[in-house]
Amino acid sequence: MSTHQYSTPKTTVIGSQTISTKIYNYGYYPLLKGDFAPIVQLNKDAYISVQHYLDLQQPLVIAFFSSLNSNDYSFNSLITLHHQVRHNGGNLVIITNNTSRNFKKKLNDLTSLTVFYDYDNEISEQFGLFDASNPLNNWLSGIDDLNASLPAIYLISPDRQIVFHHVDYNFNLFAGDTISKSLLDNLNDAVSTLSTSYTYLSVWRNKLVS
Repeated sequence: MSTHQYSTPKTTVIGSQTISTKIYNYGYYPLLKGDFAPIVQLNKDAYISVQHYLDLQQPLVIAFFSSLNSNDYSFNSLITLHHQVRHNGGNLVIITNNTSRNFKKKLNDLTSLTVFYDYDNEISEQFGLFDASNPLNNWLSGIDDLNASLPAIYLISPDRQIVFHHVDYNFNLFAGDTISKSLLDNLNDAVSTLSTSYTYLSVWRNKLVS
């Protein structure tokens, strides 16, 4: 497991925001807590889907890493997120639409991460984080990438229900070398609670069949 760290200045992270109006959320309506996650293919060649990880009977955290957050120090955020999720009994899968050679090269130093490339934003679109007919550069100045998608974190239970979500409309989620402490604490609590509940359920099932 790699322990390489990218050293950078800290960046202020803005917390979760209200998304009650169309103007504020750029006309996007992502999946939220209480919705059910789609069973999407993460790697079509290897036939790996979201269900593959849900079958492990562990909480699944999916982090959507936007190409707009691709910088050296944002990798530290991913490393921290990975360690925290694993420590609390969950699995982390990272979805990114950044397929540049430089980005992939840097990921080689982070062998502990599970990363899937969303080449056509198909996965982001199913979660409501991308809309080809309503690109983000229609709303945000300085964004030229038509493939830009919203950064987000989802916690999914083995029955596919989303039990925690954070959608970042300000693109601060992975902008610095750390994730917001309040966000990370809330996510860790949710992962730990979900992991514990499924551990008890597994023990109960084993007693029934023994």
